[in-house]
Amino acid sequence: MHMMEMVLALFATVLFTTLSLTYNQAIWAQTDYLNNATTVVQASQICHSMLDEVDAKLFAGLIDLDVESFPNESILLDLSHISAQYNVERNAVYCDQYGNPTEFVYNEELEKDVQVPSFYIKMTVTVTGPSYLRHPYSMTRIYTKALGN
Repeated sequence: MHMMEMVLALFATVLFTTLSLTYNQAIWAQTDYLNNATTVVQASQICHSMLDEVDAKLFAGLIDLDVESFPNESILLDLSHISAQYNVERNAVYCDQYGNPTEFVYNEELEKDVQVPSFYIKMTVTVTGPSYLRHPYSMTRIYTKALGN
């Protein structure tokens, strides 16, 4: 083998290795994007299901529309079929028609600050979880009391 053939073989090896590494990095990047998208969609589905559960209970008349009916809670949701755990927090507060929380006033009977009730309740569900879900995912609904209720 001549010197020029050896140099060409070396260049071919370098070219093949470079192309292989580039394609490999692109595939890993696409896998990462897919995992990120999957966890965001899963977090969205979890938020929707929690808020839809509240809707169903309200329509069925199982709960009243007040903050006491919606206790603030934090749940650890283990989805073993996809090997993931999600932390789900539900928070309900009285608000105005724009979603701004109402003010707190001191209640002498309870000896603590309580929120001023209103016709509107803002419920927020926040999901955090696996490392692919880089930022917490939140969804909010504002519920309104019908007049006469």
